[in-house]
Amino acid sequence: MTITSQSHADKFSHPALLRPRIHDVPRDGDAPRLHAEAARRTVQDERLHRKQQLAASLRLLAQHGVEPGLAGHLSARDPEHIDHFWVNPVGVPFSHIRVSDLLRIDSDGRVIEGDGPVNISGIPYHHAVQRARPDVVGIVHAHSFHAKTWSAFQQPVEPIIADLAAFHEDQVVFVPDRSLDAATGRDAVAQQFVRALGERNILLWANHGHWTVGNSVESAAWRFIAYESAARVQLTARAAGTANIDPPTQRPSPDQREGWAWLSFLPYWDEIVRAQPDLLD
Repeated sequence: MTITSQSHADKFSHPALLRPRIHDVPRDGDAPRLHAEAARRTVQDERLHRKQQLAASLRLLAQHGVEPGLAGHLSARDPEHIDHFWVNPVGVPFSHIRVSDLLRIDSDGRVIEGDGPVNISGIPYHHAVQRARPDVVGIVHAHSFHAKTWSAFQQPVEPIIADLAAFHEDQVVFVPDRSLDAATGRDAVAQQFVRALGERNILLWANHGHWTVGNSVESAAWRFIAYESAARVQLTARAAGTANIDPPTQRPSPDQREGWAWLSFLPYWDEIVRAQPDLLD
């Protein structure tokens, strides 16, 4: 979906924003088809789309209580310069981010488009993942309350209810080598990070928080929000006693995982872009 610049009132009344986005998804019978959206027709349209989803995702994290001060960084791979990515400027509240605030970072970690400071500590990890995983478009990391608390247990969330089964065998716990210097060893830790992540989409950094990736910004953002909820369930269950584990009997394919995550983000898009259309500026 491409939205051109216009007034907030016009944006809010735009037919593309009033119509639920899932209505445009092809259907199998009466159900939406479980697939991720195809790329747009032009590079310019795809770039704008990814930036819009990135700005919307940042606003959504703020709406879900994630405003981490100077921490937290979300990125979207550029569709033309595939070793570059768009990222939020550090220190700007997630709740204020607009499309025009986003920065394009080159393969050397420099800002080449946009104006604003960058969270330098996070850049090597975004580059490392995108170099190792050509399928990844979106990457999300921020310090959400329940997931960062759960990370202190250094355990994956367990499939104790159906919602949590979505993460079964798609997550890994990462414990970095603490003997490396925080600055000079950052690239080495980034390589440990991508090796630990492998082909999974969720990494729980021990005593730190979680990262999510996806073939789209939408799927990465949904996984982040859903995993935060899963960690809250896991902590609640742990406090109450010992829960029964009920792993799924069938493992979904990567395409099915991606399709489900992408579709699950669409109601979030409808919600945030109607309520806060200035994010498209």
